Amino acid sequence: RGATIDPLSDKLMYAPLLAYFAWKGVYDPWLVGVLLGFDLLGQASRRFLKEKSANLFGKAKTFLIVVLLAVTGIEWIYGPLPLHRTIRPLLVICTALAFCSWAFKVIPNYWYANILSLLNLVCGLGGIWVVVTGRDPVYAFGLVFLGQFLDLFDGRAAEKWGSTPRGEIFDDVADGTSFGVTVGLIVATAFERFWLGAALGFVHLAATVYRLIRFVVEKRKAGVAGGVHEFSGLPSPGGALLVGSGCLLVPGDPAKALIVLVSAALMVSRVPYAHFGRAVLPRVPRIVRVGFLAFFLLLLAQGVRTDEYAAPLWIAFLAAVAYVASPVVRWISGTPAGQKAA
Repeated sequence: RGATIDPLSDKLMYAPLLAYFAWKGVYDPWLVGVLLGFDLLGQASRRFLKEKSANLFGKAKTFLIVVLLAVTGIEWIYGPLPLHRTIRPLLVICTALAFCSWAFKVIPNYWYANILSLLNLVCGLGGIWVVVTGRDPVYAFGLVFLGQFLDLFDGRAAEKWGSTPRGEIFDDVADGTSFGVTVGLIVATAFERFWLGAALGFVHLAATVYRLIRFVVEKRKAGVAGGVHEFSGLPSPGGALLVGSGCLLVPGDPAKALIVLVSAALMVSRVPYAHFGRAVLPRVPRIVRVGFLAFFLLLLAQGVRTDEYAAPLWIAFLAAVAYVASPVVRWISGTPAGQKAA
């Protein structure tokens, strides 16, 4: 009963506030109605499903709704913010998570990993469309960043619930699209000399594709089943985070070119890197993770409000630099990266 009552208590906590703010015109009533409708479907489906506890989407949705209510409270205390630039994006994300939370309860478990990979692929294709149509590449990088978040969980979903026979290949196609093609296009548009940007964008794409193929081939040769705790070479999401944020932030073609070349060299290298989701993140205290995520989301909401994304981009870039330098830190401290992969 606890697995059913706990999510219900969360909904009873925030649903009246959402309805009240929708009635007052602070939130879009249609979006609030859709969100609460998916919540009602999800709660009702627990009567017919074996797995009754909240999934990751439901937990993320509840957390973001708390952030949404906190942002709304800040508005009321310190003055109005542009409604459509701050609150609405958060409400849209919460509604999307409510849908995913419900959908992932009713679809077969072995499709969970593929759906996450599909969403990552959609992010990559959306990022390609943003760049090709001449829009600001920062929005394409935002989609890549969202794809990285999804990529954190597809491997775990495959381990826990299984996957389809071609699930691993599908995951690599999604990763290659988001972290290779989209970021390569961001690189191509970031240089004053287009030929230089195009060449370096191709270098990044080639290194990403090689890195993904090598990982799958060597993992299968070694007979490794499931996930690993250590990578041979910089993982493609890490390279995408470093290159994408670096090309959007760092001034000057030489500095950008250096970032792209260093990232490509590390991806095809044999330098050991710990798996971020399995070996790095679990070592961080939960209170730190939650606090950092809340702080980052508030910065992101502020960026949406002002159309200025320097702060979250710098956080992403510095986090990528720290991860890239992590093998040196481990070598100095003598700390192993984790379970050795092929």
